[in-house]
Amino acid sequence: MAFSQCVGNDAWRQTMLEEMKRELSFYPDVQFIYRDANGSNERQVAQISDLMRRHVDLLIVSPNETQPLTPIVDSVFREKIPVIVTDRKTGSGLYHAYVGADNVAIGRLAGQYIHQLSSKRLNIGMISGLGGSSASIERQRGLRKVVDSLPSMRIGIALEGDWTKETAYRLAKANLSELLKQDVVLAFNDQMAKGVQQAYTEAGHTDRKILGIDALPGEGNGLEAVNKGVLYASLLYPTGGAEAIRTAIAILEKKPFIRDNILGTVVIDHTNAALMALQSQKIKDQQEDIDKRQQLIATQQEVYKNQRTTLNTLAVSLALAVAFGALSLIVIRSNRKKNRNLEQQNIEIKQQQQQIISMSKQVQEAADAKNRFFAQVSHEFKTPLTLILAPLNILQTERQLSAEGREQLHRIERNANTLLQLLQSLVDIHRSDNTKLQLKATCTALPAFIRQVLANFKPFAQHQHISLSFSNQSTVTEIWIDPYLMEQALSNLLANAIQFTKERGKIAILLEDNSFGDFIYIRVQDDGTGIAPSDIDHVFEPFYQSQPNHQGSGIGLAHVKQIVELHHGQITVSSKINVGSSFTLRLPVGNAHLSQEEIYRLPANAPPEQHGIAFATDQHDLSSFYSHKAATIFIIDDHAEIRQLLRSIMNKQYNLVFAKNIGEAEEKLRDQLPDLIISDIMLPDGSGLEFLKTMKGSTGLSHIPVLLLSAVDSEESKLDGIRLRADAYINKPFKVPHLLAMVENLLETRKQLKAHFSSIPQGVHNSMQDHSSMSDQDKRFLQHVELLVEERLSDQKLTTEELAKALQISRVQLYRKAKSLLNCSMNEYILQRRLTKAKHLIREGFHINEVANEVGFSSANYFAVAFKKHFGQSPSAFRKELFKR
Repeated sequence: MAFSQCVGNDAWRQTMLEEMKRELSFYPDVQFIYRDANGSNERQVAQISDLMRRHVDLLIVSPNETQPLTPIVDSVFREKIPVIVTDRKTGSGLYHAYVGADNVAIGRLAGQYIHQLSSKRLNIGMISGLGGSSASIERQRGLRKVVDSLPSMRIGIALEGDWTKETAYRLAKANLSELLKQDVVLAFNDQMAKGVQQAYTEAGHTDRKILGIDALPGEGNGLEAVNKGVLYASLLYPTGGAEAIRTAIAILEKKPFIRDNILGTVVIDHTNAALMALQSQKIKDQQEDIDKRQQLIATQQEVYKNQRTTLNTLAVSLALAVAFGALSLIVIRSNRKKNRNLEQQNIEIKQQQQQIISMSKQVQEAADAKNRFFAQVSHEFKTPLTLILAPLNILQTERQLSAEGREQLHRIERNANTLLQLLQSLVDIHRSDNTKLQLKATCTALPAFIRQVLANFKPFAQHQHISLSFSNQSTVTEIWIDPYLMEQALSNLLANAIQFTKERGKIAILLEDNSFGDFIYIRVQDDGTGIAPSDIDHVFEPFYQSQPNHQGSGIGLAHVKQIVELHHGQITVSSKINVGSSFTLRLPVGNAHLSQEEIYRLPANAPPEQHGIAFATDQHDLSSFYSHKAATIFIIDDHAEIRQLLRSIMNKQYNLVFAKNIGEAEEKLRDQLPDLIISDIMLPDGSGLEFLKTMKGSTGLSHIPVLLLSAVDSEESKLDGIRLRADAYINKPFKVPHLLAMVENLLETRKQLKAHFSSIPQGVHNSMQDHSSMSDQDKRFLQHVELLVEERLSDQKLTTEELAKALQISRVQLYRKAKSLLNCSMNEYILQRRLTKAKHLIREGFHINEVANEVGFSSANYFAVAFKKHFGQSPSAFRKELFKR
């Protein structure tokens, strides 16, 4: 239950609130919310709106004025929240009940009482309340009805107050001469009547007849003023607080109630004021006695409740103690007997444990040997397969090839692929029997991840004229998965979809949310041959092959199911023959379902200078070795024929540099920087992954994209490559178009970065020292600074402090470094780059306002001043000079 009071600081409304609380003391289960608007209509409307949002069960409203509160009270009524209006009514009448006195009757009674004071003609002075309040309007109406009906009475002066004593006092002072001409003054509440009395007293007129309305009990209120003779009389205006609560309880309990509760009134003057004051005091004393008794009852009930709880606890504890005591005796006797048997069993178990440890060591040694064998076999088989399939791809593109020759090449390709599938089946079976998959989940951008997996299959799909598409209907942008394992799962599903989809078919991946947002669905759909109903219940079983002519190990979908369940998810399939199939992965969102062991945390890399290799980064040295017309690719592979194969398929497009091992690669990288590195994983003098870790940790080489090309088809190697920031990973044997497409994509990304880095024209570095005298470390520092400044050149908020933070040095260090290398401060350097680029953009035909915004100036005027100061002429003059040329 809630009560919205227009103003709560006057005595009448405080009395109303006290009556409500007094009545509510009989209903301890009712929660009472009180809001005081302090006389502001806007604030009261806002408070009632807040109470609506809190879904109160019933609202009692005491409006300040009629019209401003009518719309919000109507809204509460339409929301089917019971509304009780008290004291003053609203304009529409949309409420469940009204509690208050009949203000028209009060005005009429006041007129009748004044008429009885004298048989002579009477002049009445009227002090009304706020003009917009229903109480003021109705009281005036009742008074004027009496005055208009009696020729012996008239209203001489009518003043409008705001129900406060201070305002009435100021009005009386200002209109004292007119008020003194009146025989009687009627104020619409006792406080305003006391304000008029104060003005009269200060003027020396203490015998004037002043009437008020309210007759509230208590110190300083109307009843006391009448009793002491300060006011001549006052009309009782009951607050109705108790009646409002009673009506509210009847509504909440769905009992009958009266809609219009009109409270009675009476005139209080010197004849009955003492009696009314005595009754009021008696009621107050009785209520205080009731409150004390209720508090005592509540205290006794709490004591009783605590004692009863304690007694029940003691009884239950005693019963449990007896039961446990008896049970303990039985258990002790049983344990003594079991302990003797266990001692003998422990001796036997220890002997068996020693035997198991010995056997486990032998089994582990055999397993390690087996693993090494499979790794070596995979590497040795896949390298010659690469040397068979890659040249085949090249020969098949020859136009002069005869039909018979092309058929022979297709026959060689089919048999080589069969050999590759047999090898893969052998490896898969070994993995399924001996490998325990472990989840190492990281927070992954799922849409980008799916697009990356799809990109790997586009060459195969295009070759068969199959459409690949991706639709993202999910609001989830990140998900916790093991990227390597999930790529295996999606790749397996896509490979199956491509295999069983005819030419010009369609394959789609759909990303959707479930209705609760706690799971996400990844659907792989195709319009291929479909799966027979008899096979659909067995497709996830190991070694099951639904089609007799299907070549493979038969464990692909079983492996996918294992990966999905490892992610605490589910996989389902639906299919129709000659219509297509749909595989749905249901994966949980967030990481609350993952244990600490299942969440992968990448260890912090050591600082670049601790890797033991000092790499040169001066790109200008490349000009003496390579042509600027082609990108430079560094190939690291210990197999001579692989190097020769890559040379034959790439030397027409790119500059190539070769190395047989890590030592040779490190030596060559000291003198030159390639645009791309292709590296095998298994190298004679160490792991290619260790070289990748060293290179990605180096400031001078970390920006170079790395493509891992290896016959090692182990989960650990791929996962380590991803964690060490490898940009791509291709297994041997590889398809030549696939390799070339991957190389082209990586180089294009590198080219875009270089184009962005060098977008400032020549002439920017006029203030720099000669590069030839700088150390490699200083050159790397300047390259980093140039890249950071260029990326944020249009940002008006770019400061030296932000640059220092990005460079991980202090502001003082950055200032000293800039002075040493650039011969100017960092702010001057930024300004110089902005102005030089601005000059370049003006040459390109951009508008001056666009140029100012593009190079980070806050206004065109400031840009013009800086440009003229630096180049000796304004931007517009420079632009006109260009047009003349």
